[in-house]
Amino acid sequence: MADHEDLIRLYTGSEIDVSVLKEVLDDKQIPSIIKNEMDSGKAAGFGGGYAGSEAHILVSENDYKRAKVLLGEFLDSFEK
Repeated sequence: MADHEDLIRLYTGSEIDVSVLKEVLDDKQIPSIIKNEMDSGKAAGFGGGYAGSEAHILVSENDYKRAKVLLGEFLDSFEK
């Protein structure tokens, strides 16, 4: 994936939903990064976030439009 500077937040939700969405994006060869405040705090050596906190999925600016279409399909699947 390119610089972190061109990353856009695609979706914020539960860790489980974000992980499933990442798999959907991976299947379509759209690179993504999951950002989770709890894990970020642990990696830095201190507590951060809380159990069950939300996670974010980020994609590059170049992939955002394609990822947004897949996000729509992903969210629609919850309604069915």
